[in-house]
Amino acid sequence: MIKGDSEEYKLLAKWVDQMKPKDFYLTLEIGVREGGGSMVITNILKARNKKYYHIGIDPYGDLEYKHMDEQNKIKTDKDGNKTIAYWTDFEGKPLVNEDGTPKVPTYPNTMKQNFLSSFPSHENFSLFQLEDTEYFNAFGGGVPIYLNGKKEIMNCYDFVHFDGPHTTEKVLEEVMFFAPRSRVGTRFVFDDHDTYEMSKIAYVLIHFGFRTTEMGKTKCMLEKVE
Repeated sequence: MIKGDSEEYKLLAKWVDQMKPKDFYLTLEIGVREGGGSMVITNILKARNKKYYHIGIDPYGDLEYKHMDEQNKIKTDKDGNKTIAYWTDFEGKPLVNEDGTPKVPTYPNTMKQNFLSSFPSHENFSLFQLEDTEYFNAFGGGVPIYLNGKKEIMNCYDFVHFDGPHTTEKVLEEVMFFAPRSRVGTRFVFDDHDTYEMSKIAYVLIHFGFRTTEMGKTKCMLEKVE
């Protein structure tokens, strides 16, 4: 069974469902993990009989990396006590090292296998087990898509779900790759936007014609309007 490590999938589904009508959609998710986001995106497109191709980018492999701007973010509880914000598993249980310090999550290749064995949308899907920068280096000139007996190099994305590293630096780097490869109607969805400087990301995207359309507690969506 596919699980998700993110909230507000109903918003994600709505934002996919309400995309501007097109003959074909190229969608992408950075940070596939267990596949919850990719499942939502492709399920909506299939249910609406849309022609699409979906790309997932995730290196897995138990890589350690900086997840957010403040790795061990301090939270204040209702009584004013300061506590470390622990990462949690899919059941909401804190991830803790043997010495009691917060455990930084990693994503093993077994997670990739769990996702692939449960994901029903293989026919219009490619998973690139790469870091985001490796994908950018490989496919800056377009990604080859094979459908209906034809190969087409596509370099314009209609929907991108940013759910990989949640640091301002990395999200900006990702945005600067995809923003020039967009068109009017393209939607960018950002997960856990409170863990980095979303206002800075949104400001940069203004210069590419994007505007903030809707915000949830953990997700927000920007659409290219000009």
